[in-house]
Amino acid sequence: MSISSKVSRTVVFRLTLFYSLFFALCVVLLLGFVYWQTAREMNRRVDQILTLEKRHFAALPTDRLPDEIDRSVARDQRHVYLYGLFAPDGHWISGNMQQLPGGIPMNGRIYQVDLLVPHIQEDLLPARVMIYRLASGELLLLGHDVKQLIEFGDLMKITFAWGGSLTILLGLVFGIVLSSHPLSRIEQIQKVCERIMLGDIRQRLPVGKRSDELDMLAAIVNRMLDEIERLMSEIKGAGDNIAHDLRTPLTRLRVLLYRVQQQLGEAPAQRVMVDQAITEVDSLLLRFRALLRISEIENKQRRAGFKTIRLPDILEQAVSLISPLAEEKSIRMSMKTEVVNPVHGDGELLVEAMINILDNAIKFTPAEGRVEVSLKQDDRGPRIDITDSGIGIKESERVLVLNRFYRSENDLKLPGYGLGLAIVMAIIKLHGFGFELSDAGPGTRVTIFCWPHSI
Repeated sequence: MSISSKVSRTVVFRLTLFYSLFFALCVVLLLGFVYWQTAREMNRRVDQILTLEKRHFAALPTDRLPDEIDRSVARDQRHVYLYGLFAPDGHWISGNMQQLPGGIPMNGRIYQVDLLVPHIQEDLLPARVMIYRLASGELLLLGHDVKQLIEFGDLMKITFAWGGSLTILLGLVFGIVLSSHPLSRIEQIQKVCERIMLGDIRQRLPVGKRSDELDMLAAIVNRMLDEIERLMSEIKGAGDNIAHDLRTPLTRLRVLLYRVQQQLGEAPAQRVMVDQAITEVDSLLLRFRALLRISEIENKQRRAGFKTIRLPDILEQAVSLISPLAEEKSIRMSMKTEVVNPVHGDGELLVEAMINILDNAIKFTPAEGRVEVSLKQDDRGPRIDITDSGIGIKESERVLVLNRFYRSENDLKLPGYGLGLAIVMAIIKLHGFGFELSDAGPGTRVTIFCWPHSI
């Protein structure tokens, strides 16, 4: 997922963007209200001026109107007033408007129109205009230039655009800045949660000094993890104690059964039952031994024995020990190694892990199948791939088979206790390596990444 996508999904960024849009809308509405009030006031004043002009000219005698209109035009240094006196038939008499504009009712009301006044402006001139008929029959046009109002409106539109855009842009910038810290905190929490999901229940979520919502949530989750770890430790301790305590009486029971077996002599029926009882006791002892082995590895009692080891030697030793089993089933076993960097670990434990993986591969591979072992150097470190042509593991079971005592549907018909991969995972976690099960089409590929992973 890209950084921009992660930032856009944070609550802080969304809230900041929402408030920025809301503030931008408020700014636009405020400026719009200011423009509306200003335009209204300017139009009101222009209309008031035109009304006063109308009263002034209406009070004058008809013969004085042309001269008064000419004097008004001469006084208008800014050329913002429009005057025009026309005969009843529409011929021009005086003023700076030399023809009557069409489309304006002659009822004395004020209208805003665009006029063509060549001697004032080449383009159309926005103005507020009234035309009314005098008692003598002449037509009087009075108008006022409102170009400044139009220019003010254009300026307000530009202000709307820039103000809204800058507000949203600043909101985006602040949203990204404010989201960076929570996003980094969430990434830290995500990494810790991934380690917890991979079995390291001792990990805890980072808690900062701001005492914000994330810190409150992290503290709550940490307390929950403390309680979960305590309960799991009690359960695990109880299981280990049971396995340890039962191993001694079971061993004694096996010795007694063995003595009974030796004393039975030629009693076939009783001997068969004693043999079955000894087999069951051996099975229980193997399970308890495997449980205690997992507990020993998970407690990291062997980490003090770590040293620099060569992986080709580890694989060669494991393959040589497991090869007789492959030969019994006519399974072709091959190994291909490259020159890789040495790793820091426990050689005996890694050999044990390789043997368990190879034993599973041979167990679930039919006769005349193949098991391939490869070792190569990746960019980050050595990588071990063990591939078989067996029945494979369903994608939905690739996580479950790593749990203790779990056996898939394909595994129920074969001997085993569901503890082999659990021992492997305990060794992998002890070394901090990565582990992956994937489809080999057909068969299963087990990959061990021999460099530090989040576990």
